[in-house]
Amino acid sequence: MTPHVLVGDDELRAATALMPETLSQYLSSTGWAPEQRLERATLWTRREDDGDFQVLVPGDRALRDYASRVSDFLTTVAAVEERPIRLLLDDLESGGADTLSFRLLPSGPSGTIPLFNAVDALAGVRELVVSSAYALTIDQPMLVQGRRPESALDFARTVRLGTPRAGSWAIAAQLAVPRVDADAAPPLARQVTLQMHRAVRACFAASGEALREFDLELFLRRTSEGVSANVCDALAKLGRDGVPYDVRFNWARDLPSSVPARSFRFSTRRIEALHTAAEQLKVAVPDGEVTVEGQVSKLRRDIGEGGQATVRGPIHTVYGSSERSVRVMLPDALYQRLVDAHGRRQHVRVTGTAVRGRIERVSRVEVLGGATEA
Repeated sequence: MTPHVLVGDDELRAATALMPETLSQYLSSTGWAPEQRLERATLWTRREDDGDFQVLVPGDRALRDYASRVSDFLTTVAAVEERPIRLLLDDLESGGADTLSFRLLPSGPSGTIPLFNAVDALAGVRELVVSSAYALTIDQPMLVQGRRPESALDFARTVRLGTPRAGSWAIAAQLAVPRVDADAAPPLARQVTLQMHRAVRACFAASGEALREFDLELFLRRTSEGVSANVCDALAKLGRDGVPYDVRFNWARDLPSSVPARSFRFSTRRIEALHTAAEQLKVAVPDGEVTVEGQVSKLRRDIGEGGQATVRGPIHTVYGSSERSVRVMLPDALYQRLVDAHGRRQHVRVTGTAVRGRIERVSRVEVLGGATEA
């Protein structure tokens, strides 16, 4: 828990304008639970690994000491969450928006950050939003997202960024959530926030396990949860040069969520693991059944029967899809089919088993709708 921080006059004026219900809704959505109802206040408790914390929520703005009680509320909650009071206020005031707070912890003067770190951090936030919006539009995970549709970019243009705050270097991305009926489908903004939450949580878990020994499998097995080269790269960019940072999710009060809001802290070593994962996912052809469809770009006859071909195009694996070149090992009959397709500039579809980054034991080759079994 961070040291006690005084509430500024401007912050206190903004906080005392908030209703007690707003304070209670915030606590309820961030892991606090009401423990005891007093005469004109409610005692809330939050249990953490390092102990239990308590905070009082005044029950009436007409109380003479309402400002003092709200001041205590802000300092306590901000200390438990280990972030600036101003960011906490931003979340309290944005009742109609899901908010992602990114707090970078660089060395140097308070409230400043090196130029390139700031540029990469903003690029990371943008990529996280765009890749999550795009992930909602596709049927299966993608190891690497290619060109994103205009709809994903259009959504990203609706996201608003708050002004960086002093104390560390923090920005907040707000996704406006419209009011909907209780039984209606969640609006797109909430779906995107939930997708980001799943992806960040999965990357946090994978990077934590990778601290013992890096293995790309730790990330591959979480692609169904949102892990991709794009998301790993976005989170690595947020921590350029190993600068640690926090990501915190808060749901719009106007549309509560059953998913607990929480914070994820990415250390220097986690960021290094994410960077490595992003680079390897961009070129990965995981072991197992795989299909590639595209044009044949290279051919080489092996000594003896069969040969090798390079096919570039979409690759579908058990973990997801990507687009890249892959080497294919073929018996003589199937190799000749690729030679003919290459000469006619026809597309092919090859199915087989990937081993150490190349396709072996080819089971099927299709050319323009025709197929030959191995």
